Amino acid sequence: MTEPLESVWDDYPDTFRKDAHQLLAWSYTDTRPGLAEARDEYEITGLLTDGMNARIDSPQTPERFTHYAIHNEKPTSPSGELGKRRPKLDIQIECGGMRPRPRFTFEAKRLRDDAKSSIGDTMRHYLGMDGIQRFVRGQYVPETPEAAMLGCIQAHDAEFWFIKVGNAFESDTSKGGNRYAMIGGLQHANIIADFPDERVSVHARAAGNAIRIFHLFIDCR
Repeated sequence: MTEPLESVWDDYPDTFRKDAHQLLAWSYTDTRPGLAEARDEYEITGLLTDGMNARIDSPQTPERFTHYAIHNEKPTSPSGELGKRRPKLDIQIECGGMRPRPRFTFEAKRLRDDAKSSIGDTMRHYLGMDGIQRFVRGQYVPETPEAAMLGCIQAHDAEFWFIKVGNAFESDTSKGGNRYAMIGGLQHANIIADFPDERVSVHARAAGNAIRIFHLFIDCR
């Protein structure tokens, strides 16, 4: 039976969620020129994590940010994988000074529409077994109540891709919700002012707990 949403979110630190978003927003501003030249997701997430670390090291950044560690391509072992077989988390922000350490994960996907990756291909990557379903099935961060999909726009605009994601969720729900196990629909989220168009969806996981997934799209053209 799915755990009530109130109990899932009550103890999650609001400040950490906002700070994770703020680090991404700062880094996006700082690395914006390089993102347009990046050739793949590895280069995009590498630039963004470097930008986050630079902000943490800046004396102009509030002192509380020194408690955060930024990980890029962090190995994880959801099914006991070892060595190079372990899947990797694109960007993870970890807060020290408490136990268990809160962690916020961004899974990055390029939102493309070109000869190498059509709209259909793009949505399969975003929604499929190497995207959202990794969170829903508990393969990624099964212990955390929140995570984010970071859409890196390289074609169309944010509203175009939000419609595609929302339509996919609605279609799955109408067929029984076996893929995404939605709890409610795609909603607007207002975490920080820098990302006014963010959305959020809530999904039931097989283990019985729920996960809230933020959908945050940045222009990388």
